[in-house]
Amino acid sequence: MTRRKKLEKPSEILKIYSEKLSQGFENRLSPMSFEVNFSFRSLRTAFLTGFVVFRNGWMLQFDEIIQQQSNQVVRLKYRYHVMDKDKQLIFRYDNVAHFPKIKTHPHHKHLPNKVEQSSNPNLIDVIEEIELKIIKPINR
Repeated sequence: MTRRKKLEKPSEILKIYSEKLSQGFENRLSPMSFEVNFSFRSLRTAFLTGFVVFRNGWMLQFDEIIQQQSNQVVRLKYRYHVMDKDKQLIFRYDNVAHFPKIKTHPHHKHLPNKVEQSSNPNLIDVIEEIELKIIKPINR
């Protein structure tokens, strides 16, 4: 029987994940400001929360619970909530299991008047979607 060595410090892989997200924000054109908070729930599980403010006043609030599994980071839970400068919903992605009839359950996208199926987007995917929505009206 082999015994697993007990981790003595938080996962480096999770720290690297957080650093890459911050670098991803810094390399974007649209965000005016952002904040990322990172806290460990256990040695292999972390809670990531924060916000991004865009040029047009839109705000993305996000939460992720991530876990190291082998040498990969797995998102257990996520919420990406996008609102306009008046705090009205533009869209929100999450994987809360409250729409079981949607094909992509538990992944779904909330829009102002409906809920639809969605992929399993990551934070950078959502930022890119926001940037496309912001840039599209400018280029008309």
